[in-house]
Amino acid sequence: MSIKNRIAAAGAVFAALATLGVALPQAASAAPVSSDEVVSIASLNACDLRSKIDEIKAWDTNGQYNIMVWKESAQGSVHLNGVVYQDHIRARECGKAFPQDVNYFWAAFHDGEFVLRGDGGFRNWAFHGNWERNGNRVIFHGR
Repeated sequence: MSIKNRIAAAGAVFAALATLGVALPQAASAAPVSSDEVVSIASLNACDLRSKIDEIKAWDTNGQYNIMVWKESAQGSVHLNGVVYQDHIRARECGKAFPQDVNYFWAAFHDGEFVLRGDGGFRNWAFHGNWERNGNRVIFHGR
């Protein structure tokens, strides 16, 4: 199965779970891929996840959804309701002496909550929409 098909299949599963109100698993990932495949599909700037926010905002032309992008290791807990778009990618992490290929996730959704584990840098998370932040906890409200 191609990497594109593996990611699409994983995204469909995550979207179905989120629609049912099931929180995304912390260690969810697609089947292992080679570094050659990672380079060919890495369509995000792992040093600044706001670039993925901008890409998804272009898709959400009516500005009706909240958007969350995060590095898997930065996920404390996540519960997103009304997910309309969700996917992930395996890419080389940024700013590390010995970078590894890690999973990055993103979703467009109606409302929910995200709790960050770690620091709040744009290498770990980025979000957009109607939200309230208290430290590492963000509550998203419908837009």
